[in-house]
Amino acid sequence: MKKFLLTLLMFTSLVVLPIKVNAEDTIRVYLFRGSTCQHCEDALEYINNHREEIPENVEIVTYEVWDNDQNAELMDTVADALEIDKTDNYGTPLFVVGTEYISGYGTGTWEELFDIVSDYKENGGYEDVVANTIEEERFDVEALTLDDLYSEPSMVATIIVYCVFGAIVLGFIAMIVFSRK
Repeated sequence: MKKFLLTLLMFTSLVVLPIKVNAEDTIRVYLFRGSTCQHCEDALEYINNHREEIPENVEIVTYEVWDNDQNAELMDTVADALEIDKTDNYGTPLFVVGTEYISGYGTGTWEELFDIVSDYKENGGYEDVVANTIEEERFDVEALTLDDLYSEPSMVATIIVYCVFGAIVLGFIAMIVFSRK
């Protein structure tokens, strides 16, 4: 019976692997950012620390524009399509959701972005201007998602860590059980 319980404990100490579900109606929040832009880094840090608050059907896609000419050209072309005034307060970070945009980052930016997302979910009319621009202009751009920027440990590494942790826990349990005899 003890062996059965120890075996059961070992298996329950392993992680149940999450299954990622992709919604058919994905809404993308695009972030055009600079490689050393402090506001961009603050925005990315906030997003990464609040991933659980991102709705399931929302995907965050980033384009670094300071060190990548194609990405910078994409940003300028999208800005033209959205009729953004490039002479006044134009730069990074620039967030684009459908046909809406927010220039800059500060208090309330995420609430505003997710209000836009909610509006598209409730009322429809989502048009992915960035994806359409890439397709029409045939841009060869480099996009990164949150997972690319803040990569999770590999599944193998995670399993190994949990197995080692489980073995340590089982060792302590065994030591306690057998030391009482």
